[in-house]
Amino acid sequence: MPLTSDSATPGPLARVLELHRLDRPTLADLDPYLRDGEAAVRAAAVAVLARLLRDGLAPRGAADTLAWTLADPDERVRSAAADALDDLPEAVLGTDGVEALLLASAPDRDGRVRRTASALLDALVRAATELYAQGLQEDEPHIRVQAVLGLVALHAAAEVAEAADDPAREVRVAVAGGLARLAQGSAFSALDHLLADHDPVVRMAAIDAVAELGAPEPLVGRVVTATAHTSWQVRRRAAIALAFAEPDVAVQPLVRALRDRIVDVRRAAVQSLEQWAPTNPEVLTALTEALADPDPGVRTQVRWALS
Repeated sequence: MPLTSDSATPGPLARVLELHRLDRPTLADLDPYLRDGEAAVRAAAVAVLARLLRDGLAPRGAADTLAWTLADPDERVRSAAADALDDLPEAVLGTDGVEALLLASAPDRDGRVRRTASALLDALVRAATELYAQGLQEDEPHIRVQAVLGLVALHAAAEVAEAADDPAREVRVAVAGGLARLAQGSAFSALDHLLADHDPVVRMAAIDAVAELGAPEPLVGRVVTATAHTSWQVRRRAAIALAFAEPDVAVQPLVRALRDRIVDVRRAAVQSLEQWAPTNPEVLTALTEALADPDPGVRTQVRWALS
């Protein structure tokens, strides 16, 4: 029986045999077989790709290509790709492969594909987390800052929190901003530590983080304390952040801030108090008294708040 027909296009079996005769194929060589109209040919191409990866002979980008075959319309091809990826936990996946895994882990994908994609994504996150955590030990502060940013992107809250004691100000500032974006209860302890930092710049970053988190109750006490800090920039940041706190906590320190010797602090206090003026008599009284502020800018802002 001939391996090919007389037609211009060889049959599936002939194409599979042709595929297996390829010597050290490139991705360009394999692409026609991975896109073949016959599922059997595509499954054979997946098997060849998996073998090349296992033997360490695969071309660059092979793992990414294999990950994309998880989206094949045929269940047999998807299963073959999942089996291959299950056997290749150390496969080097680039951003293209990660994108394929993210799509394959979507709820509407079949369970077999989803399990493989999710397991690989978890393994990649763990490996990347370990790598960035090692970066926190580097000598150069800018490298440690990049490590913090990488850990934030990976939602590694515990590892980010560990850098709250870093000797470099810029790293601690990055930690504060990162903990705000992670918005996890486990970040509160590290933020509480940063709110008491000896460096005013770090304190301001931590106060901003508390504001971004909505002034959660476990941290707002530190912000109230910061309204009496020796640095007026810290006091101003604290007054702004208290706008996100509950009025029973925020009003009295903000009323005191209306008497701060620094104009910018008083203006921040007016700005934060404005929201409660229509409903809180204490705020209304304090803002009315602030109409006599010696600074014309503050008086103007108070009039806007009362209007």
